[in-house]
Amino acid sequence: MTSNSTIPFAHNRQAQAAPTSSANQKNGGRRIANYRQITIVAAKEFGDPLRSGWVVACILVWLGAIGLTSFFGLLQIGHIGVQGYERTVISLLNLVQYLVPLLGLLLGYDLIVSEKEEPTLRLIVAHGVSRTQLLLGKFLGGCLALIVPLALGFIIAGTVIGVAARDSGIGSFVKLALSGMGTGIVFLGLGLMISVFSKTRVQALVFALLTWCVAVFVFDLVALGVIVSTKSAAAAKEIEFVCDATHVNTAADLHSAYDNVSDTPERAASPGGTPSLAWLALNPVDLFRALNLPEQTGVRVTPLTLALGAALWLVIPLAIGAWKLNKTDL
Repeated sequence: MTSNSTIPFAHNRQAQAAPTSSANQKNGGRRIANYRQITIVAAKEFGDPLRSGWVVACILVWLGAIGLTSFFGLLQIGHIGVQGYERTVISLLNLVQYLVPLLGLLLGYDLIVSEKEEPTLRLIVAHGVSRTQLLLGKFLGGCLALIVPLALGFIIAGTVIGVAARDSGIGSFVKLALSGMGTGIVFLGLGLMISVFSKTRVQALVFALLTWCVAVFVFDLVALGVIVSTKSAAAAKEIEFVCDATHVNTAADLHSAYDNVSDTPERAASPGGTPSLAWLALNPVDLFRALNLPEQTGVRVTPLTLALGAALWLVIPLAIGAWKLNKTDL
């Protein structure tokens, strides 16, 4: 009696579980299809510059830039030859902070606007690729096209520098490489957002170049002007050491200080304690400088500041770009 009464109950449980399992399978299939669409778009965006030779050319140019910077980095003080990692980082910093953001913007500015001008955006959407998938695929493909040549250039040049200079202190060089590629990805996201909002490639290129000029040059001048106008001496000194690009050149002139680090005078701590450096997140280029020049600027970038900068300059532009692209009439 008891066993017979439990049989219908078991059948009811199986009947209820069947729709749930089928729904889970459908959701899993949809996720796989979404990932596949994003992967296809990313592979296409990486394959185009790879086939055109842009990736190989960028590897050679970047490898030559790092090699020449390391070999002639101390020419101004009468030294020629491959330098160690610390001195190479100081000499290479200007090149990275100017060139890598520009590369990111030039890779990202026409990713979407080119599809509008063709026009192929309507055809892509008609084939089942959502606009968000298209945006993410374009971004991932652009990241590969940027990171692969930069990473290979850093790896090959770093290996040659380590062997030629017999230097094992590669930590600063790795930090420069990782932070440089991260800065490039941030500006790629900004370029992608510009591409979504622009109507033509020319308009997108103009806005991309203006963004580069503001981030690399204008922001520092405006920040210094605001600090000087408010007559805040402590903050002015902090901005001066972190933002002013000429201090990177000054640090490059002081390569000999690495021969006797103990003789370098330490900066006096501010009476109010360690100041808040959250304002560094307002400009990824300044964040990059402060991260790679902690001894020269006396600034320690905290993980919170890095996280704030990543959220501000990567997540928000991509979210805005996705919102605008979904609202765009095809």
